Amino acid sequence: MKRLKTVTVISVFLMLVFSMSCNSQVQPEKADGEALVKQVWEAMKTNDMEFIENILAPGFQSIHQDGARNRDEQIELIRKLNMGEYVLDNFKITQNENTLNVTYFVNVTETIAGNTITKHAARLSVFCKTTDGWKWFSHANLVALK
Repeated sequence: MKRLKTVTVISVFLMLVFSMSCNSQVQPEKADGEALVKQVWEAMKTNDMEFIENILAPGFQSIHQDGARNRDEQIELIRKLNMGEYVLDNFKITQNENTLNVTYFVNVTETIAGNTITKHAARLSVFCKTTDGWKWFSHANLVALK
């Protein structure tokens, strides 16, 4: 439980830092955060690595149960995913200019760093609007390992 609290505190801190650093010259526009997350999940399930590599921002960072990952490490993690069916729900979306924060829950069975996890888990993704469209800037996987 202590590890989950530590991961959660670190995750929230990282998301705040990342979302403050999404500075762009692009004018803000309303975004559909739920649609962006659903596109990412479908690309992960179908192993659409072209989409994943295109949507990940150059400075991407994530936090998972086993530690932080940069963009290249996240790509490698997604490339190795063997994901079954999933359900996304309970979306909460906030937008501040060119930064989009999306929290949601997922029911999925996945294997990360050799650990298979099946449960209703909280996730947080931050997207930034750039001249190339919305980019996935950071992600927190808020599931404790057993």
